[in-house]
Amino acid sequence: MYHTPALAGLVPAAAVSIDYAITFSLASGTSMILRWEASPFVRFAVANNIMLLYLAAIILFYYLAAYGVLHVLESTPYYRFGFALILLVSITHVLGGLSWQFRTVWYSNAIVALSFASIIIAILLFGYALITHHKSPT
Repeated sequence: MYHTPALAGLVPAAAVSIDYAITFSLASGTSMILRWEASPFVRFAVANNIMLLYLAAIILFYYLAAYGVLHVLESTPYYRFGFALILLVSITHVLGGLSWQFRTVWYSNAIVALSFASIIIAILLFGYALITHHKSPT
C-alpha cells in the first residue's frame, strides 16, 4: 500500500468515512450535530439534508488529493513525507470522530492542534522542497 499511490489514497478516504460514521453514531441527533460539529460544511450539509452527497464528495476529494500528491511525489525523496502527512490527516479525522465520545475541551483542542500541525508541516515541506530544488546557481 505504501508504494502505490492509488492504494495509499484510500487511507484518508476511509478515515473521513470512519470519522463521520462515528460522528453520526455517537451524536444524539442532527440537532446536536448542528450545534456542536466543528465543520461548517457538515453543519450546512446536515441543515440542508444533503449529507450523503457531501459525504460522497468529501470522500472523493480526499482520495483524489491524496492520490494526486503521492503520484507527484512518487519518484522523489519527499514521497515518505507526503505519505506521513496523509497518515497524520487521516488519524486526525478518526480522532475527530471520537471527540463525540469524549466530549471534553482538552480533547477537542488537541484535535484542532493536530489539524494545525498538519497544515504547518505541509507548508514547511512545500517551502523546503522549493528551496532545495530551485536554488539559484552560484
